[in-house]
Amino acid sequence: MKYLLPTVAGCASIALVGTLAVTAPSASAATTTPDVSKEALNVSKEGLNVPGARDSSDSTATAANQSATSNLPNIFKSQTALASAKVPDIVNASASASAASVNNVSAGLTSGGDDAAPSEGSAPSETEQAPAEGAETETPKSEDEDAKDSSDESKAEGEDDISGSVRQKTEDGVNIALISDVLDVPANNPSLVGFTFSESKSNIRIQVRTKQGSEWGNWDTLDEEQQEEAQNKGSEPMTVSNASAVQMRILGDSAPSEAELVLVDPKRDAGDAQAVAENDPVELDDQVSGDSAGAETAPEQSTEDSTDAEAASAENVDAAAGATVTNQNYVPGSSTVDTVAKKVSKPKIGSRSSWGAKAYRGSPDYASGIKQAVVHHTSGSNSYSAADVPGIIRGIQAYHQQGRGWNDIGYNVVADKYGRLWQARGGDVSKAVIGAHVAGHNTGTFGISVLGTYNSAAPPKKTRDAVASAIAWKFSINGISKATKSNLVGHRDLGQTDCPGDAFYAKLGEMRSTVNSILKTGEQPSDSKDDDKSKDDDKKTEKPKAKTSIEKYAEKNKLGKALGKEYDVKGVSGAKAQKFEKGTVYWSKKTGAYHLSGAIASAYKGNAVTDLGLPTSAEKGGLKGGGVAQRFEKGSFYWSKNTGAHYTSGTIMKYWGDKGTVKGHLGYPKSDVVYKKGRGEQLFEGARLVWAEGYGTTEFSPKGSIAGGVSDDNAPGGTTPPGDDSTDDKSPADSGEGSADDKDSKDDKSKDDSKKDDKSKDDKKKDDDKKKDDDKKKDKPSKAEKIAAQRASIIKDAKANLGVKYVWGGTSPKSGWDCSGYTQYVYGKNGIKLPRTTSQQRYAGKEISLKDAKAGDLIWIPGHIGIISETKGQMYDAGSTRTNTTKRSYSWMLNRGAKVIRVVG
Repeated sequence: MKYLLPTVAGCASIALVGTLAVTAPSASAATTTPDVSKEALNVSKEGLNVPGARDSSDSTATAANQSATSNLPNIFKSQTALASAKVPDIVNASASASAASVNNVSAGLTSGGDDAAPSEGSAPSETEQAPAEGAETETPKSEDEDAKDSSDESKAEGEDDISGSVRQKTEDGVNIALISDVLDVPANNPSLVGFTFSESKSNIRIQVRTKQGSEWGNWDTLDEEQQEEAQNKGSEPMTVSNASAVQMRILGDSAPSEAELVLVDPKRDAGDAQAVAENDPVELDDQVSGDSAGAETAPEQSTEDSTDAEAASAENVDAAAGATVTNQNYVPGSSTVDTVAKKVSKPKIGSRSSWGAKAYRGSPDYASGIKQAVVHHTSGSNSYSAADVPGIIRGIQAYHQQGRGWNDIGYNVVADKYGRLWQARGGDVSKAVIGAHVAGHNTGTFGISVLGTYNSAAPPKKTRDAVASAIAWKFSINGISKATKSNLVGHRDLGQTDCPGDAFYAKLGEMRSTVNSILKTGEQPSDSKDDDKSKDDDKKTEKPKAKTSIEKYAEKNKLGKALGKEYDVKGVSGAKAQKFEKGTVYWSKKTGAYHLSGAIASAYKGNAVTDLGLPTSAEKGGLKGGGVAQRFEKGSFYWSKNTGAHYTSGTIMKYWGDKGTVKGHLGYPKSDVVYKKGRGEQLFEGARLVWAEGYGTTEFSPKGSIAGGVSDDNAPGGTTPPGDDSTDDKSPADSGEGSADDKDSKDDKSKDDSKKDDKSKDDKKKDDDKKKDDDKKKDKPSKAEKIAAQRASIIKDAKANLGVKYVWGGTSPKSGWDCSGYTQYVYGKNGIKLPRTTSQQRYAGKEISLKDAKAGDLIWIPGHIGIISETKGQMYDAGSTRTNTTKRSYSWMLNRGAKVIRVVG
């Protein structure tokens, strides 16, 4: 595989093929700069040999993303349209855009690759089926016929063949003009891939596929984006997530000139999740929203009301007359404008700085006003997370600016599937900023796009409401009092595309109703007012409803208005919660009421809720580096700018606490703690902590994995054993020493046993002679005396072997030993059998405090062990190849969190 290193909307097709960061209570702008890489495309032999590289072009299945009219360039047309118009099925890449009005007939067409958008923090919901009504379907010319026609025509005209000497074809006979190597893509965040070129002598089709695990997906066809401010020709970008690799191919008789594959890695930014946390989703009251309550989570019904049917059959319209044309080809239409509109407040819209926008190139252009709103989707899989959204928007902007040479991202505003709005294009969003979202129709229009693809399933209800909320606001400040099918349209009504997807397009009627409800009342969801019942107050005085514990807490802590009703907390018995403008309050009889806000609130979901229970304190600031923390029933959340918000609990939390929490060498947690099948693990800034049942907690390097084959600190190979110099080399923890089956160790043991046998015979004889006297004259030694004698013997044997050479894996004084081999030998001489490795010896006895340590106890850190000597602060250990077995200070071990282990007694 190959990984591109960095060098650097029509409707941007954002196909999310699948992959967190949270920040401080006060938002900070994202500062990450996306990496933009470019690679010249040719015919890669390796690429052609990849399984599926020559799969069928499958044009009728993958290219149903164009309108069927024939008075715009082929580059904008669907395969159905091309077949009905009797033109080749491969689009003409060199055609220029036209601003002519067209009648859309592709409302019923679908294209693959889209997933139903789930609610925030949950798994994707079932696919929502909402086909548009009134759609026309025509039978396209067969792929074989079109390929043959194209091939014959090119031969007759004597055009050049594809790059290379061998004519490559797909399984259905379409020429492969260019194909890339298999390219690696970032694993931890979404990325974008696109195609740019200068000119093409023949019709081409741009296709991309992605690899997930060991499986390749189908080849998806990308549209060409044509905008006035583009400096080259090229495709829309395709966003890739949860994939390991991508591959691109260009189908056509000859390769376009200056063809390049563009890969954008927007990267993660520490401010992304904070931007999400502080950008509240738009929520409409049921009486304002166009659908019934519950539609947000329930699958959409396939049967639409009359307004949706009307939207599905809407004819093409242009923006209404009256806007001032500035630097754009604006064609006025004939829609009637009602100039009386109530004032609608601006909904919550995330700033450009919050998602890390780069500056607009030059200065934004403005029209005198907007007369039309155009709804888009960015296309693709909808499996992105909330924290992915800022990076995706950064990636689209980077592709538009650095890949295509645009001034800025094309859309005025972007919405995500969670109901959040984000300012996209630069300029004053309250004014009529001229965008780059519909070629020929950018002046006097407001372009708003939803991240994802919505052909077979519409965006969630909350997202549709958010889009309607933004449009209502823009309409109100531009004097438009009613949304109609002439002034609230889909991209497909103005250009040759299926955007915003069949299911989404079928919802435009509902959205017009929602916009009109907002315009009628002049209220956004946050502006809702109680019904006026003052006339009956004198006769019908209602007793005020008693406030709940949650409401009292919210009022006391000035959390603002309630944004919804009180609800049960899933996974916590008896727990209640309610969302307010400045946070969410959680309550139970056991814990009382506390609220979450900012980054911690955003991260408190899923396993965090069941693992931690409810909060039991307010958020506490002033920690190291400006961090914050908050306690819960079974653990705590910690946040810092560099690590985001993560929770810890249980044994690992206790170990971390013993090391000084954020003030200690471990620092802040960088992942959530995970316990499973007698094992726990959590990554911190300074180490990876691993707990195993029966073995305790061990520190490992924060980098890399904890796979088998970890080497001993004292292993040969040029590394200095721990404690061998003043800096101790900061050696990582290890998994043990040499084999327990050491030949010299066995030989020495047999000799020792032989000596013991001889000695035992002599001792027996002496004992027999004095047995009678001993029984009368001597009392048996006490247990304390036996332990003291054993300790003294251990120290004696430890001293007796000073100077024995250090040998990694050794276990005897004859051939040398390592640290655990030395302790095993000395203790074995005194009747105590120790296991072979340091990690095993760590649990051979009882852990005690340093102040209670005595001579003969063991002192341990991961990868090293010694015997505490009779001299305060010193130990006997196997040393190193430089010192050999020695007596030295163990202070360096204390600095690494040493444990004292008592085996004697």
